[in-house]
Amino acid sequence: MMRHGEADNNVQHILAGRELEYHLTERGREQVASTANGLRSISIDAIYSSPVTRTVETAKIVSETIGVDYTIDERLIETDMGSVVGMAYQDVVEKYENVFLGFYQDDPLVKNLNVERFPVIRERVNDMLDYVAEKHPNTNVLLITHLDPIKAAISRILDLKPSALFNMAIKNASLTILRHGSSDYNLLAFNVMDMSRYSLEQG
Repeated sequence: MMRHGEADNNVQHILAGRELEYHLTERGREQVASTANGLRSISIDAIYSSPVTRTVETAKIVSETIGVDYTIDERLIETDMGSVVGMAYQDVVEKYENVFLGFYQDDPLVKNLNVERFPVIRERVNDMLDYVAEKHPNTNVLLITHLDPIKAAISRILDLKPSALFNMAIKNASLTILRHGSSDYNLLAFNVMDMSRYSLEQG
């Protein structure tokens, strides 16, 4: 799983959600190109991307670099930020205090703000992971997505407290590496920038 490169909303600390479209910054494009070049050392069978502009721009760079077409899949889409979409992160904190921690606790305030609940994100990401495991057995697949879908995938594997999920940073254009075993996925690494240390084609 790959998080999209740095986008304008990341620089401005704006909660873009899935509704507002922001483009990758020049730095974001460089981040993606660097990660994509690292992916050339392994065989990628398929690429799936969220339909949001910043992820599609990321997918295009990766696709052109490694020579694999990408497919848009709604299950990888960004969180619906409801009433707080377009607000600055700090303004949301000042107005609603612990709402971001509450997001991982399924706090009623999150529902009142019409923000997509984390369990809902986890359900659609789990469906995507199950689909990939069935459709692409014994191959490497790249899913290009956003912060919380990646955290949702990690939470499938690790029983993390809400505070741990809240404090987990997933860097732009970084890779989270999952391996599907005999029964389910296991987590190899997250925030990977240098693929040379990881072989995804061997045990």
